[in-house]
Amino acid sequence: MPLGFGTQRLERSLTEAFPAARIARVDRDSTRARHAFAAVRERVAASALDILVGTQMLAKGHDFPRITLVCVLGADNALYSADFRATERLAALLMQVAGRAGRAGLPGEVVVQTDFPDHPVYAALAAHDYARYADALLAERRAAQLPPFVHAALLAVEAHDRADVDAFMRRAHEIAAGTAGTAVTVYAPVPALLARRAGYERAQLVVQSAQRPALQRFLAGWRVALVDLRGARVRWALDVDPAGFG
Repeated sequence: MPLGFGTQRLERSLTEAFPAARIARVDRDSTRARHAFAAVRERVAASALDILVGTQMLAKGHDFPRITLVCVLGADNALYSADFRATERLAALLMQVAGRAGRAGLPGEVVVQTDFPDHPVYAALAAHDYARYADALLAERRAAQLPPFVHAALLAVEAHDRADVDAFMRRAHEIAAGTAGTAVTVYAPVPALLARRAGYERAQLVVQSAQRPALQRFLAGWRVALVDLRGARVRWALDVDPAGFG
C-alpha cells in the first residue's frame, strides 16, 4: 500500500534499490527545521551524498557541481492542468532542472518520465530550444485569445458555506454582465481548481478584454459594486493580470 508523499515513497524505493547509497530528501517537510537545507548543501559540497530526492526546490538556482544525472518523475502532471500557463511553467522548470546536470566540466544527462515523448515541450528540452517553444506557445495563445493577447481579471471568492459563495458569485456575475458592455467578456462563475481548501469553499469568475482601457473602466465600477454588497459572509479578491487561474 503506497503511503506518504511522493518524495518519501521514492526515497524508500531508492534505499531498497541502492542500499549502499547515501541518500537525502529535500522537500518542504524535510527542510522545515532551521538550517536543514544548508546542512544538505554542505553534504553535497563535501561529496557526502550519492542521490538527492526532492521537489521543485532542487531546480531553483542551486549549484550542485557534482550532479551528473537528473531524473524528472511525473512531468506529465502539468500537461493535465486546467491552467493555460501550465506547459509554459513546465518548460521553464525542465530547462532549469536540466541545468543542474553536468557542472564543473562533468558530463550531464537528463531523463524525463513521460507518456508523451513527442510533445513539443519535451522536443524543446531535447533540442535546448526554449525560444522556438515560446514562439509556438504565443501562436497558441493568440489563436485561443489568451494572455498576453487579451487582458484578464480574476474574482476569487471563498467562504465556509458554499451557499454564501454561490450567492455572492451570482450577484457579482449579474452586476458584471449588466455593466460590461461589448468590449468586456464576462464568464460564468466556476469552482476554483481547489474547490475546497483549509475549510473554505472557493469559486472564481474571469472577465477579459482585448482593450486594457475598457477593462480598467469596467473594473473600477465593478469593484465599487462588489464592496457595496453588504452582509456577504465571504472573502473576495480581484486579481488583475493573474499569474494563473487557480
